[in-house]
Amino acid sequence: MIITERKLRDALTKTIENSIWKKEDKADKVRKFDESLDIIVMLRDIDIKDQNSRVNTEFLLPHQIQTPETHKLCFFTRDDQLVEAKQKGFDVCDTDQLNELNKQDAKARKRFVGKYDSFIARADLMRDVARVLGRNLGQTGKMPKPLPNGYGIINPNDSVERISANFMRRITVATKRAPVIQVKFGKKSIDFQKNFENLTALIQFLEGKLPNGSANIKSIILKTTMGQPVKVEEGEIRKTKKGGKR
Repeated sequence: MIITERKLRDALTKTIENSIWKKEDKADKVRKFDESLDIIVMLRDIDIKDQNSRVNTEFLLPHQIQTPETHKLCFFTRDDQLVEAKQKGFDVCDTDQLNELNKQDAKARKRFVGKYDSFIARADLMRDVARVLGRNLGQTGKMPKPLPNGYGIINPNDSVERISANFMRRITVATKRAPVIQVKFGKKSIDFQKNFENLTALIQFLEGKLPNGSANIKSIILKTTMGQPVKVEEGEIRKTKKGGKR
């Protein structure tokens, strides 16, 4: 698929316009919550059954789309890093708390994992995290991932402030049972240009992950949480005239 800046801008503009509910003889209706902006990428010539052809990685958008209030984090950590995380207002879980969870039943561990959107773990605690909560974290897609595919496993001297800020702009880009990728890239409340920069950065990242880049992209659809979807129109190849420039 040929993707151009102009076509992307046009599609994003229309997507935001479509989020406003319009009906003849009635005032326009804006939904009372902050809708997310989603991208749906339909892929082609990708064998989902082939593990090497799948995409399953995390990406840091240029601009954050979450806040600690809308995206609840929990740190598996200890020592000074635990103190810092508490001071920043984050929930924490150390080795003693993991051992307590291990004594509880499966429902209690499931409830604990369900309380949070994401988990961040010190590398030296990952063995205990996997032992106690590995099944629950794996089933919900919340298992912390190490670099280069993720940002959830950290070192003892990493800054809680920096790591948590990363998670406010982190998204998971993955193909699962079908050759489709759907992920949030923005919010209606965010400045248009920032949403657009998130969108273009995500597409460029995805092109770099696909075996044949943009040739593996069949189509792109944008939508808000409740709005009508908008298909991104394909750009045109600029032809070069004989003896002239493009």
